[in-house]
Amino acid sequence: MKKETVFLLFSALLLISASSCGQNKSDAVTKQKNTAADTAQVMATTETEEPKVDWTSAGIEAKDFGGRTFTTIIEEVSGNAYAWYRFAPEENDGETLNDALVQRNSKIEEVFNVDIREVSRTTIATDFRKAVTSGDNSYDCALDMVQRLFALAQDGLLVNWYDLPGVNLKAPWWDSSVVDQLTVHDKLYFCTGDISPATNIRVYSLVFNKDLCRSLGIDLPYDHVKNGTWTIDVFNQYITDVNHDVNGDGKMDYDDRWGYFSQSGNSFMMYFAGGGTVVSVNENEELVLTLNLERNLELAVKALEISIDDNKTLMADPYVQANGGQWPAASAWFAGGNALMRSSVFEPVPRDYRSMETDFGVLPYPKMDENQDRYYTPAEEASRMFGVPQTADLEFVGTMLEVLAAESVSTVSTAFYDVCLQGKSVRDVESAEILNILFDNKVFDYALIHDMNSFKNMMKTLESKKSTDVASTFASETKKLEKNLIKISKALEDTD
Repeated sequence: MKKETVFLLFSALLLISASSCGQNKSDAVTKQKNTAADTAQVMATTETEEPKVDWTSAGIEAKDFGGRTFTTIIEEVSGNAYAWYRFAPEENDGETLNDALVQRNSKIEEVFNVDIREVSRTTIATDFRKAVTSGDNSYDCALDMVQRLFALAQDGLLVNWYDLPGVNLKAPWWDSSVVDQLTVHDKLYFCTGDISPATNIRVYSLVFNKDLCRSLGIDLPYDHVKNGTWTIDVFNQYITDVNHDVNGDGKMDYDDRWGYFSQSGNSFMMYFAGGGTVVSVNENEELVLTLNLERNLELAVKALEISIDDNKTLMADPYVQANGGQWPAASAWFAGGNALMRSSVFEPVPRDYRSMETDFGVLPYPKMDENQDRYYTPAEEASRMFGVPQTADLEFVGTMLEVLAAESVSTVSTAFYDVCLQGKSVRDVESAEILNILFDNKVFDYALIHDMNSFKNMMKTLESKKSTDVASTFASETKKLEKNLIKISKALEDTD
C-alpha cells in the first residue's frame, strides 16, 4: 500500500530538489532538471491530505476479550536497536518506531481488553514447531522468516489465512504483493502488511552517493527512475569508468574508488528485479518452472556480466569478513566515498546511513529494459511474515491481526517511513517517492522461499567462476528443479 499521507507530510519539509551536477557522462545518462513547475507541483500535493486510516475507519467492531493475552513469538533481537523486527516492545524508549509499536498496542489493548505480548527466542522455528505439534496454544502467531514458515506450512502446522475469520486480505493494510504472488490453490500460509515493516526492511535496493555524482560530473539518476528508463544498460553506464587507483599502488582493492559496491549474489538480485522468474504461479494457481525462458536466460547473463566485471564491481563479503562479520562495516566503507553505487537489503538505510554525513539517495534495482512494465523489488527469503498455528483460536487471532494491521497504517507504517527519511542520507522528495516504489512492488519467488536446489547458490557459483554460462547451468538443474517443484506442489495441495 502506498503511504501517500506520509509522502505528503514529508514533501512539505523536503523541498530539496536534486540539481544537475555536470554534463552527461554518456548519451544514456539524461541530464537532471529542477524546474519551478516541479516544486509547485510538490507544494500543491501537500494541500490535500488522505483521510486517517485506523481500526475505527476500517469499520471493525470493538469486542471485549476479557483480558486475554495475544502472544506473538519472534526471533530474538538486540534490545530495541532493531525495532522493525519487534512486535510488542514493553515500553517507550524515545525511538520513533519502537514507540509507535507501543502506542498501537496500548490503544488496541484498551479498546479490546487484551494484553499484547511478544516472546523472543533464538530457536524460534524449533520452539514454535514443538508447541504446535504438542497441542500447546501458547503462541497465537509467529513473526518469522518466510522460508522457515514455508517449512512449517508444508508440514501442516499453519492455518490458511483465507480461513481466518475477520481478516480481509483485500484490505489495503495487507500486502497485495504477498497475497497475489504467494496464494496457491486458494491457500496462503503467511502474510504481512502495515502490521510490521519486517518484510520491507529485507528487500533489495540500491543506494548511491550524491556527493560523488557531483564531483564526477554525473547526473543524479532520479529522472531515469521517474521516466521508466532506469535499466541495466543505463545502470551499467553509471558505474563505468568510475574506478580509480586512489593510492597509486597499481592494483584495485578496498583502498580505491569503485563504480559498484555489491555482495555475493548480486546477479540473482538483479535477475529478479529485471522480471526474471524461477517458479511462477499460473492462471490456475499452479506452480510452474519458468527458469529456461529465453528472456530469463538473457537477463541472467546481463546480471552476471555486471557482477563479475572487475573493472566496475567490488564485492563487500571479504571486507565484512575482515571486520568481524559486521555488515555495518560495509556501510561505513561506502559512506567514505569509496563507491558510486551500493546494493544490499534495505536495512542499512535506517540502521546505518541516517547517522552519516555523506549525501545519499535510494534507488530501485534497474529494469531489464524499458519494456518492463514496472520496477520489481526482490524480497529476501529472510523476510519476516506472520504465520498462525493450527492450535490457534481462529476468531480471536483473526480479529487481532485485522485490527492491529488497520491501526498500523497511521502508526507503525508512518513511523517506519519517518525513520527511513531521517537524517541527511535520504532526506529528499525523490527518495520519499522511491520508498513507495520499493515497498509497493515486491516480488517473491518460491524458488527462494523453498530454496529449491538453491537458485541463489547457482548464481553465486557462476559469479565465483567468473562465468556467464547460464544456459548449460540452468539446463543441468532443470530435472532436479522440476522434481522438487512436484513435491512442493503436492505438499501444498495436500495441506488442509
